[in-house]
Amino acid sequence: MRMVIIAMGLGVLLGLPWMGLAEDVGPAAGPDVQDIIDDRVRVGAATGIVVGIIRKDGRREFYSVGTMQSNSTTAVDEDTIFEIGSISKVFTTLMAAQMEAAGTLQMSDPVQQYLPEGVTMPAREGTVITLEHLATHTSGLPRLPDNFKPEDPANPYACYTYQQLYDFLSSHELAGPVGGDGSYSNLGTALLGHVLERRSGKSYGDLLFVEVCEPLGMSSTTTTPRESEARRVAGGHVGGQPTSAWDFPTFAGAGGIKSTARDMLVFTAANLGQIDTPMVDVMRHCHEPRVGTGRSGTRIGLGWHVQGPPGREITWHNGGTGGFASFLGIRKDTGEGVVVLSNSAYRGVDQVGLHLLDSENTLYDYPDEITIDPAKFKDYVGVYQISPNYALTVKFEEGRLLVELTGQNFLEVYPTATDEFSYRDVEARLEFLRGAYDQVDRLVLHQGGRQMGATKLE
Repeated sequence: MRMVIIAMGLGVLLGLPWMGLAEDVGPAAGPDVQDIIDDRVRVGAATGIVVGIIRKDGRREFYSVGTMQSNSTTAVDEDTIFEIGSISKVFTTLMAAQMEAAGTLQMSDPVQQYLPEGVTMPAREGTVITLEHLATHTSGLPRLPDNFKPEDPANPYACYTYQQLYDFLSSHELAGPVGGDGSYSNLGTALLGHVLERRSGKSYGDLLFVEVCEPLGMSSTTTTPRESEARRVAGGHVGGQPTSAWDFPTFAGAGGIKSTARDMLVFTAANLGQIDTPMVDVMRHCHEPRVGTGRSGTRIGLGWHVQGPPGREITWHNGGTGGFASFLGIRKDTGEGVVVLSNSAYRGVDQVGLHLLDSENTLYDYPDEITIDPAKFKDYVGVYQISPNYALTVKFEEGRLLVELTGQNFLEVYPTATDEFSYRDVEARLEFLRGAYDQVDRLVLHQGGRQMGATKLE
């Protein structure tokens, strides 16, 4: 849910990786897993990471490194509770599909029929928005409502109310078509979750327990961890610094679930058909691609991203809140599944997960940090315009060079070459360029094989 560098780039809009899928190669060998996550914590990309892998024969493996808090010695493990962010969406769409299978609703139902009297759902050119449109990101609704104005940027969803949601829907005019290519919308899936609440008469958390967690035995998966579980709840981090947990009173269906690697691997096993549960057929129904995304080889099912050629697809979703990142993916052709959870806003978990599902997917190679004269840091301070709506603000504070993309948090960057700095939280680097009188007047942002230039403002 949390936008990352490059926020305006095509890939991030759906949380899609930049790399393509490789040829038919299976998961990475076991010993490689620990080395991969050890390296990411060592360089400071993440405070803690837990990986769960399920093999074709049902074997479950867990790997972990790092701590619950940056100032703690308590290690994370498979029973540590993390925010899973947007992976919540595939739970929401699963519950909708289960309610359809039970005859409680139909995915073809107009959303309007489930809203309170007096609330008007937007439509376009006579086409109404259905529940399936919400589940496949084809509703035409924006990523977030325009009356979403967080009182606390560190916990942005906490104060957004159902009344604000209703007000937005009743006044909004759709800018695009209903039923086109998928265009990622947190609002759409949050609204679907709210419809399920209204139709079932249960809160989202209670519905999650009844429909998914209790049947599968996922005892640590909730929207609000119990008091008895407090010691297992990891703290979130940005750039190695602690940050607030996120609350989702209205947007629970889009990102409000907390879980553990152990529970998430149970969910993964169920999606692979390795658990004897009536849910399996409904899960397979959710995996089926329904719409495109405008990107070759990537489609959307009910909530899920489906990427790759027929017969060798990776079916997956990722998540990111203010201080957490997550990935869940399965390969039906190999019978393997991977979960990666981190208590840092480290978007590299996607790349780790995809690599573990297919070892030909390359991993980012973190360059070594070098030492430079502290006086040089001041050369880079300034505001760099990267597009009409976005700028990179660079400041030097307490011996650290910090960079903020418009609308996001300041992240520390580290010197790795002359006039070059690398991020740890995201796999990107900045190359500063000098002009007249050897003054820094431009930069180039390198991320995912792409480059984007920015000019320093006077």
